[in-house]
Amino acid sequence: MDSISANDSKSISDNNTQPTSATSIRRNPVWSDYLLFFLGIPVAVAFIFSLVETKLTNGMPYLDNLLCINILMLTAWLPVCLSTYIIKFSFRDWRPPLIAVCLLGLFTALMPTAFLFQKLGNLYAQIYPIYAINRADDISPNWGLDYLLHFIRYSIPILPTFLAGVYGYRAVMGIDWFGYESPHQYIANKNTTMMQPDEQKTIQATANLIAGSKLADNAKILAIRADQHYIKIWSDQGTDLVRLRFQDLTQALKDCNGIQVHRSWWVNLDQVNAYKQDGRKLEVIMNDNLIIPVSLSYKNAVLNVLDKKLQD
Repeated sequence: MDSISANDSKSISDNNTQPTSATSIRRNPVWSDYLLFFLGIPVAVAFIFSLVETKLTNGMPYLDNLLCINILMLTAWLPVCLSTYIIKFSFRDWRPPLIAVCLLGLFTALMPTAFLFQKLGNLYAQIYPIYAINRADDISPNWGLDYLLHFIRYSIPILPTFLAGVYGYRAVMGIDWFGYESPHQYIANKNTTMMQPDEQKTIQATANLIAGSKLADNAKILAIRADQHYIKIWSDQGTDLVRLRFQDLTQALKDCNGIQVHRSWWVNLDQVNAYKQDGRKLEVIMNDNLIIPVSLSYKNAVLNVLDKKLQD
């Protein structure tokens, strides 16, 4: 690859870039957290609603009222949570803020939930005549824009309830159900080899650590890249191609001073010469002017590690 001039890149020794901080969860959930968040919150909200007698269930026996509202609340809460998890997974490479994930998850679940509510309403109307009398919304669900706007108008209370549950649980219990981990946690959870500040990585990344490599044992590894079923290796003594899984190779190099910068790239931090930023784009420049892209998912973590390298 072409070399980059000093004006376009920043040397590690001159780097004063501060990494962007990210909020991380304080602890991982246990089984009681799942019960409390996914069942406890909607049941508690249903209990509060039963005390104020909502229009639909007004006039029903209290226990029937409570059961009905619990079923309706769970019918809304669980699909919205599932939809939000799907949104979180689908946008994991972009890692949008928590509020965006929640809003997308909520509005994605609105229309399917409308059909479920209509079916439950028809069932309860057959069992309880008072429920049928109190039904104000007898419009049949459809996929038209008019019905969507109509249902959103009647679903407005769901939004603050859902957001209050998500943000309240995070504030009180320290668990971020639908947010993303900090860059440190994100990379660690992908079984990468990110250097922690208190760790001393003393093993040199050399070719003798890679099974099947034809490079000399003392060849210093610069970087590796996943290439379908193979791994391409760059070293100070040339390149090589080995048939290995990327995860297996990064695991073999886990005790070396390296970091994953992209889902298909790992670099040896001892061989990093400089980096280049162009807007949101970040590239790492190795000692032989090999230029390696850094994905947005790893950008903050890579800058953080390079900053710690400077401080050391």
